[in-house]
Amino acid sequence: MDPVALLAFNGGLQVFVSPLLGTFILVPLQPWGKRVAARVNMKLLLATHLDWLMLGFMQWGTAFMMSRWPETASPWTAWLLVFGGWANASPHLLSGFGISAFVLGGSWGQRAAAGIAGLRAAAILSAWSRLHFTMLPVFRR
Repeated sequence: MDPVALLAFNGGLQVFVSPLLGTFILVPLQPWGKRVAARVNMKLLLATHLDWLMLGFMQWGTAFMMSRWPETASPWTAWLLVFGGWANASPHLLSGFGISAFVLGGSWGQRAAAGIAGLRAAAILSAWSRLHFTMLPVFRR
């Protein structure tokens, strides 16, 4: 798959899904939604909402880089950013519903969530390291 198209599409999908979560965030603020408010952490859901927006923008920026400098275009890099783009917000999202994905301990679900959180950081850092490394020859031109 073309990495530019993948990143452009997935970035747009994240920008689309983020306002859907933002709409859900409005429910507990309504008089009829008070029962939901007691079950969720609104600040962590807001962090998820913003994280998906920012990572969607990051993918659009990466798509621009890959289209402008073809030597940076790598399907592996794109897939790492797609995975990281969705998984990066998972600790906030899960913690918003009571599963602490920031702590590698507790139940198997909590440990799995924390493990995924670690993988997302590795994916994003690997992708950006590769992008920067492949950009070095561009500066020598």
